[in-house]
Amino acid sequence: MTTIRKKRRALGQNPAIRASRRRELIEAAIHVIAQHGRAGCTVGRVAQQAGLSQGLMNFHFKSIDRLLVAAFDHLAAEFDSTWQRRVAAAGPDPEARLAAMIEAYFAPEIFTPEKLAVWFTFWVDADLRDAFRSTAVKVERRYHRDVETEIARMIGNGADEEASRLTGLISAMVDGYWLQALLYPKTFKPRAAVQACLALLEREIAAA
Repeated sequence: MTTIRKKRRALGQNPAIRASRRRELIEAAIHVIAQHGRAGCTVGRVAQQAGLSQGLMNFHFKSIDRLLVAAFDHLAAEFDSTWQRRVAAAGPDPEARLAAMIEAYFAPEIFTPEKLAVWFTFWVDADLRDAFRSTAVKVERRYHRDVETEIARMIGNGADEEASRLTGLISAMVDGYWLQALLYPKTFKPRAAVQACLALLEREIAAA
């Protein structure tokens, strides 16, 4: 018992090890949720997937709900950093920035079968959605605000209302493509989805 306590104390005092173990458990939870759903995401399955003991699992996350919060926060933060990094690399041109933002939704690190399954699990489960949606809402609002800003820049002065409409339109289109990818993973083409979104935006902005 003393040896176990010493090991746990050492883990708690080493930020790098602690962060690494938490990351492993979060990634394991994402895998388990994708494979077994929310109801099947148990401490035992997550610990086994991560190759860690249940004791270490409980040391890093006092409950499965806390692990779910961390997993959802991880996905939201990953998407947030991905699109912001891509926009920063795109430069000042609004068309290039919009393209980067839409492409971020289908980026390899974001757009995986497992992560899609987990996102939809959170969206359709009322308890999960109500408990864990605040982080995602903040990210989505920031993303939509920036999309709207770039669309308004392309349309010109006095375009706020139209930019808001187009932002909602493109968001609904992306959500629809995510659902298609979840339902038909073998035939779905991410690049074609990106091109369709950009083509729609181009037509709508030209018409405005």
